[in-house]
Amino acid sequence: MSAASRRRVGLLPWLLLAPGLLLFLFFVIVPLAIMASTSTYQLDRTTGQLVPDGLSHYASFLRDPFYLGVLGRTLRLAAITTILAALVGYPVAYAMIKASPRQQASLLLIILAPLLVSVVVRTFGWLVLLGPNGAINSLLLGLDLIREPLRLLYSETAIVLGLLHVLLPFAILPIFASLRNIDPDLHRAAQNLGAGPAYAFWRVTLPLSLPGIAAGSMIVFALSSSAFVTPAVLGGARLKVMSTLVYQQIMQLADFPRGAAIALILMGISVSAVLAYLWALERGRSGIVFD
Repeated sequence: MSAASRRRVGLLPWLLLAPGLLLFLFFVIVPLAIMASTSTYQLDRTTGQLVPDGLSHYASFLRDPFYLGVLGRTLRLAAITTILAALVGYPVAYAMIKASPRQQASLLLIILAPLLVSVVVRTFGWLVLLGPNGAINSLLLGLDLIREPLRLLYSETAIVLGLLHVLLPFAILPIFASLRNIDPDLHRAAQNLGAGPAYAFWRVTLPLSLPGIAAGSMIVFALSSSAFVTPAVLGGARLKVMSTLVYQQIMQLADFPRGAAIALILMGISVSAVLAYLWALERGRSGIVFD
């Protein structure tokens, strides 16, 4: 093969990657760079002009207890939603593995069907269920379990329920794919060596399905930490999260620099949390010993 042919072969992977790289550059890197540049300005309320102001927005965010409280609430709700999605999604995915092919198809249809409905519609459905005169309060009142309607709406519990309903399929599907790739002979071999079903699951199936748990957890955490519709509808104006705070700064106050800084802080912390989670998970997997 001539040198020119080798160069053409060497350029082929880059040519195939070029469309995706260009899309990533123009629709991800460039907007992020513009946001980072905008966040270094200050909005002059008297003139409406942007004036250079360095990193003052980031410093004021880290010093303001209100902003830190919103950030803490956002990460707490995302973490709770992620944990619940993994705890609920894993048994569902495991049951799908044990089901017949026809049952698997039916379960997949049930899991994927909510994704065909707008997240706005699903979130407003929770308003009907959790309202003072909603189905849950009506049932509890009818059973004489409560004397007056519970305040379920506009609470962190309502936000978690809404996020869990919206994001649960994103936890189930990666876990299901990971479980499906595990050789069933490994579980049978563990039982032939004297391990009971529970011990074989704990020592063989669960460790081998950790990549699916990790993938699903990262997707759920990333989506729940940046969710806007569900917290805005079920949390109301009182319970702010980072996404609703960004919306308020940009759309209501027209303070684009501060909104850009808050958005970048959320993205940076979310990415750092995901990387820390992957690092901890990898250390946990390396420490697994099959005896």
